[in-house]
Amino acid sequence: MGILLYFFSLRSEYSLVRSMKIRWVKGRKRAAALMGVLLIVVAGVGIITLGGVAVDNPFTVDDSSTDTPTTSGSEGAADEEAIPAGEENSTTPPPTTAESDPEPSDDQVEDRSGVNFVPGVRDFNVSTEVFDESSPDVEDGFVTPGEHRLLRFDMIIYNMGDTDAELGRPENRPDLFEYSESHGHAHLKGFNKYILLDKSGQRTGAVRKQTFCLRDLYQTRSTARSSSQFDCEYQGISAGWADEYDASLPGQYIVIDDLPDGEYTLQATTNAAGTIDETCDGDNTVRVDLSIKNDIVTVHTSQSHYVRPSAC
Repeated sequence: MGILLYFFSLRSEYSLVRSMKIRWVKGRKRAAALMGVLLIVVAGVGIITLGGVAVDNPFTVDDSSTDTPTTSGSEGAADEEAIPAGEENSTTPPPTTAESDPEPSDDQVEDRSGVNFVPGVRDFNVSTEVFDESSPDVEDGFVTPGEHRLLRFDMIIYNMGDTDAELGRPENRPDLFEYSESHGHAHLKGFNKYILLDKSGQRTGAVRKQTFCLRDLYQTRSTARSSSQFDCEYQGISAGWADEYDASLPGQYIVIDDLPDGEYTLQATTNAAGTIDETCDGDNTVRVDLSIKNDIVTVHTSQSHYVRPSAC
């Protein structure tokens, strides 16, 4: 009997221990399950958070991984406040150069009452040319027969006044005009005068009075008439227009046969004899400093394409 009681006691203890072990294992599994759920929740929150950042900044990259070099100082500031392409010219003036356009713009000059001639010179070159007795330049008295060294240049005459300079038909004014064999039409006598001065301001002997046909060659002011009205048959220069004699034309030069290389000043005067009445003739002369060396001309005066003399 005692043995039976002892046996049943051991079996009860074994059942109790087994029951407790089963409960502990089940509890451990529940804890593990709960921990797994917690980890999944935390991971889900992290993914949601990262997902939110990615949506808010879809193109965000680490600064150290970019290919664009960073700048410092004023360059960096310039990059941060870059001027739009369409507005750049309105805030930053364009760079200036020594030479300007052949004709003055509207903001360079103002309309002056009456006729107002202003000369301009440009495109200097030295050439050696041979003229025979039948040459039109010889017939017009520009040069003597033979070989001559010439300083050629363009001559421009602007009418900056508000009144047309009208001369009319040359045949009606034989006192003012003469026929040019080299150009094939009438010229106003001695209208331009060219003098070459040396470095000390003394005349070199290279002096020339040039006849000229006054005509409307090109418009220089936007407010001027839109079409030309004067030519070599009916001469004059409209207000806001200009005439030009190209350097290649017969007679458009100064003879410099024995002139040594050096520094010189070309003085060009238009309406030299006062043939046409002007309200202002104090700006009829222009001076250009230049050097001649080995038949190469270097212009030292700024704005050599259009040299504006002092205002009246």
